[in-house]
Parts: sequence; structure tokens; C-alpha cells
Amino acid sequence: MDVIAVSFLIATIIAYMLIAYRARATSTEEFYVAGRKVSPIRNGMATAADWMSGASFISMAGAVAALGYDASVFLIGWSLSYVLLAMLVAPFLRSYGKYTIPDFFEDRYYSKKARLFAVIMLYVVSLTYLTGQLLGVGIVLSRAFGVDATIMTLIAPLLVLLYSSLGGMKSITWTQVAQYIVLISAYWLPIVLISHLWNPIPHIAYGQHVEKVDNIVMELKGHAWTEPFWRTYASGTGQLNWLLSTLALMLGTMGLPHVLMRFYTVPSVRDARKSVAWSLFFISLLYLTAPVYAALAGEKEYQLYAMVKQLDGQPIDVVKQELMKEPWVKKWMEAGLIKLVDKNGDGIFQYGKDVFSIHKDIAVLGLPDMYGLGAVIASIILVGGISAALSTADGLILAMTTAATRDIYKSIINPRATEKKELMVARISMVGIAFISGTLAYLMASNPVIKAYIAKTVAWAFAFAASTLTPAMILGLHWKRATKEGAIAGMLAGLAVAVPYVVGVSLGYMEPVSIAGQKIGTIAWGVIGFIVNIVVNVVVSLMTSEPPKKVQELVEQIKVPVRK
Repeated sequence: MDVIAVSFLIATIIAYMLIAYRARATSTEEFYVAGRKVSPIRNGMATAADWMSGASFISMAGAVAALGYDASVFLIGWSLSYVLLAMLVAPFLRSYGKYTIPDFFEDRYYSKKARLFAVIMLYVVSLTYLTGQLLGVGIVLSRAFGVDATIMTLIAPLLVLLYSSLGGMKSITWTQVAQYIVLISAYWLPIVLISHLWNPIPHIAYGQHVEKVDNIVMELKGHAWTEPFWRTYASGTGQLNWLLSTLALMLGTMGLPHVLMRFYTVPSVRDARKSVAWSLFFISLLYLTAPVYAALAGEKEYQLYAMVKQLDGQPIDVVKQELMKEPWVKKWMEAGLIKLVDKNGDGIFQYGKDVFSIHKDIAVLGLPDMYGLGAVIASIILVGGISAALSTADGLILAMTTAATRDIYKSIINPRATEKKELMVARISMVGIAFISGTLAYLMASNPVIKAYIAKTVAWAFAFAASTLTPAMILGLHWKRATKEGAIAGMLAGLAVAVPYVVGVSLGYMEPVSIAGQKIGTIAWGVIGFIVNIVVNVVVSLMTSEPPKKVQELVEQIKVPVRK
């Protein structure tokens, strides 16, 4: 157990709990939308923290380190998505008002069934996303406590519950502002301390490390690290898969309930637009830094691969001893994220047949260890990692809790429930959601076939969102003719196309579909689900009676600029 890291983590969790308690909600409006009093800058920080989950902080740079150019899909897709969000969704959603995304679905599609199906889709997306965050928390805890990350994913939900259950959106907003400050400071600190990068700034001077990684990867695999479209990721290959994956991440953003909810919390439509701009600025501070981490960590990781290759034919125990001589390797082997497996049990290491693997999610958290920056810096970046994962986890749990209480309990089961009763049901729902998501995270982390890393797991949530909620959101906001039958049919069709494919391909039950000789991966498949949803929605809407006049007027009204 790393005493310094554990101390830092405990102090951080206590600090977040105190912030959450001081800002706890006293009414349902504060619980659901923070009283609609959040300023654009503060909402931008909170949205950035909500957005920059364990996938962005912990996993994205690791994915780039492992996949090189091909992993730029995460950098580009998750950045440009906010441009689409600002243009097509955020201001119109704030103009509409209300509390939740299923609220919008019921009013726009004039049906409680539409609300119910929106809740179902919300849970499919959010549970997948939350699973990725708990994987991230488990990795941080494994490094601090020296326990296998698979086991620590079961502990992760308890940390989220410690403060997310205290005060709903109001407390979560203030907590996420603090978490953003912590995570971005922690993310920048290590590269600031690696002094030779300041020539003039790390984002320019890291090119020397890119060249080193290129040379090592060329010797190991016959391709340069920066060469595009030769790797398999998320079971897909080729340029088409890359383009579709990027688009899937962009489209999925517009259907993420926990992100969309944030635009209900600002005072006006103009503030919603400003919030998106501030969010993109705060997000860019991390996204422009991820390639620096990828090059720095990639150099150390591929050097380790090269060393292991030279030990081909040695006894497996000798190879392990050589690996354990590197202090940073020893720490992450104890956490179960660097592995050496003798597949045939003959006691002799055979490179290419036996398994030597470095988990994609250790690039950022392990960088201080790799470069000998000391226990304090390593602990600070662990705090940043857990802040990133928890900031998104609490937003997701709140989105699902709100769906369970306001959209199911209050709207359908007990419309006369008091605020006190509603808040009690909300907190009970949080516990149930945390238990389910923790179980899913454990099952995913322990499955050797899925080979889950945070960025890929979270990207699946985007693929599901693009296939289900995004088309109904876009058509609902911009096409008066969209009907309840079209929206429901489209969501069901998108779900039926996306989920079986992602699950089947990930578990090895089916082969990826090939288009023009290129395999379409599980992330890219979100675009296929999106297209199917749009087509079904439009066709069914044109075949059914047009929406009531008041609904069509609503679509027109939310597009009118207002000042409040």
C-alpha cells in the first residue's frame, strides 16, 4: 500500500464530501437543475469536469500511446462534438426548459410512452458510461492500495455514493468545479516538472519523444507509431472505420443525458451558448496535452516491450525478475495492469506466444513513476484521475436517478408524491444504480475476451447514444413533422442495431461487418445505428398523423432568440 497516495485520496474524498454537504439541495429544483442559477463560466467548468471523465484523463493518452495515429479518433471526435452541440442542441434545449431529457421527450412527442422509452435509452447509455468511470476509479485505487484493479471496481461505487447522494445537481455542480481545478492542475503538473520539455513549451518540444517512439515501434512491428490505419482498435480496421468512429463520437455527444442536463442549470439561452464555449475552452486544456503524455509514456512502454523481446527463450521467472527491477513496472505489476502470462505452462517465455501486456490505462497515472518524479507527484496525479472519474460518475448517477424518480416514480407511479418523498426515493435509487454499475464494471474488468479499457468502454456509450437518443433529439428540435410513433420506432430500431453488434463483436460471438474490405468496429457502428434510427423515424413519422398544432408551435418557439 502506498501510504502517501492513500492519504491524498482520503483527503480529497473528504474535501469533496464537505463541498457537497455545504452546497446540498433543499428543494427539487435545486436537486434537479441547481435552481437554474449556475453562471456560464462555472457551468463550463462543471461541464468540462463532467465531460473529462476517466476516459479523457486516465485512458485517452494511453490509447494514443498504444494505437498511435489511429487513436486520434478520440481527440478529434470528442473535441469537435461540442461544436455540433452548440449549433444543434444546447441553446434550443435550454429554451425549452424543464428538468430532464425525458421531460422533453414527453412534451415534444406528446406521449408518456415516449418518456418511458427515453428513460430506457438513457439507462442503456448511462450505465455503459458509468461502467467505464468505475473501471477508472478501480485503477486509481489499485495503484494506491496495491490490490488488483478488478477487485477495486467493486469498491468504486461506494466513493461515488459518499457525496453524490447529499445534494443533487446543486452540490454536484460545486463539487465538479472543484474537481475540474484539481484534475487539470494534476494533469499539467508532471509535464511541467519534466524540465527538458520547456523548449519553449511541452506541447511543442515533445516531438523528440515522438521520433523515439516511431523508431522503437518500427523495429518491433514494422510500422511507424505515427503511420495511420494499420492497427485494429475496437475490432475495426482502416480509414473508413476511423472516419465512422470519429463521427460516432461526435453524434453520440448530442445524446448524452448527463451532459445535456447541464444546460438546464443556466439562467438563459444566451448563457447556454456561453457555457458550451467555456466548456470547450476548459476541455481543450486537457485534450491538447494528451498527445504529450502519449509520447512520453509510449517511449517507456515500447522500450519495455523491446527489452522483453530480447528475453525470448529465458525462463519465465527470470523475465519476471528482470521486469521487477524497474520500480515503476513493479508497482503496476502488483496492480495487475502489467502482466506476464505463461500460456502453455512450460516455464519458458516465448515472445509472441506467451502474453506480455501493458494496460492502456496506465500511461497518465504511471507517468510520474516512469520518470521518477516522486511519490508526491504520483499521488497528485492519482487524485486528478479519481477526480475525473468521480466527476463524471456522479453526473451519470444523477441523470439515472432523476430518470428513476421524476420520469418514472413522480410522473407515472405516484404523481402526488411530496418533495420529501421524491428526494427519499431519489437517494434510494442512487444506491441501487451504484450497485448495478459496480457489478457490471467488475464483470467487464474480469472478462479476458472484452479487454476493456476506459476510453473504449465509454466510446460504446457514445455509439449507443448516437443510435438511440441523438436522432430523436435532433429531429424533435428541428423537424415539426416528427411524431411520437416515429421517435419510438427509431429509438427501438437504433437500439436493436447497436447493442447486439457491440456485445456480439466484443465477446467474440460474431465477426465485424466489412465494408470495402475494412472492418467496421464497435465504436464506428454507432453511425450505422444513427442512420437506421433517422430513416425509421422519418418513414414512420410520414406514415402517421402529424403532431398536434401546439407541439409544432413548441418547435417554432424554442428557436426564437430570447433574453432572460
